[in-house]
Amino acid sequence: MNKKIFVLGALATLLMSSAQAGEYMPYVGFDYVNMTPNVNDKMPDNYDIGSFNAGIKFVDLGSVELFAERSMREKETINGTVARGRLYGYGADLLMNAYNMSEGAVLASVGYGRMSTKLKYNGHAEKDTGNSLRLGLGGELNPTPEWGLRAMYRYSLSDSDAYKNAKEFSLGVRYYFY
Repeated sequence: MNKKIFVLGALATLLMSSAQAGEYMPYVGFDYVNMTPNVNDKMPDNYDIGSFNAGIKFVDLGSVELFAERSMREKETINGTVARGRLYGYGADLLMNAYNMSEGAVLASVGYGRMSTKLKYNGHAEKDTGNSLRLGLGGELNPTPEWGLRAMYRYSLSDSDAYKNAKEFSLGVRYYFY
């Protein structure tokens, strides 16, 4: 609950400061994410994820971004047992422009995610949900004012029983309503 209050407070602060400046752009985007979680011994250890994003970019400051993501169903054979796993979740990230260039920026991010796992093996089904703190570093190129190409690396810490941390690499595109 404290994490949700923190994210909402940070979002409200950014909205109030930007409203005075009047320089912001809403956007939508899609990312391909490759996640390697530190998982328990029953789950597949690599996931391909699609992530839909919507946010507000505050010129020269950074962005507030909401995301919803879902992985493909991954399959792994462990000691003759076939396990099928899936990850899905949602959350919010604050992205700060660490260094601005005329047609892009170096980005640093911190965020909150609510991630769930589904696992099926030997006729058993398990589901687990946990909170995660997401820390990231990346960059975005803007070939036009409307389009952005983004690459990010994130490290997540989770309180989930299924996994405790994860490494993510994402490539995506953003469309800004300029």
